[in-house]
Amino acid sequence: MDLTNILGALTGNDAVGAISQNLKIDQKQVSSVINAALPSLLGAMQKNASTEAGAASLAKALGDHAGSAGNIINNLKATDLTDGNKILGHIFGGNLSNILGGISKQTGVASNSVGSILASIAPSLLALLGKQNE
Repeated sequence: MDLTNILGALTGNDAVGAISQNLKIDQKQVSSVINAALPSLLGAMQKNASTEAGAASLAKALGDHAGSAGNIINNLKATDLTDGNKILGHIFGGNLSNILGGISKQTGVASNSVGSILASIAPSLLALLGKQNE
């Protein structure tokens, strides 16, 4: 699975619908947030991986999540937001609130909803990237 397929798995109608249903947030808002956030997520992961320690940490996280890449839609329907928030904290560090605020401003979606949407996709993003990395 290449990056295009990974992004498609997270931005497709089934994925957006699962997140929308789970979080009770409009599908257009969910789609808008995901599309706005993916470049920031991937960029921050790439930046974190630019150091030896960051690369090792990311590799471990990808390996830990790779096994759950089987049915992304089911994963998105039952996402553990606590795990997702921890992942976001690792990816964005102290910039998390600024990132959420920026995406909120860009999309018009409330910052707390942006956080929930990103926490929903973070484990699946790691799972898909980890599966690709196997």
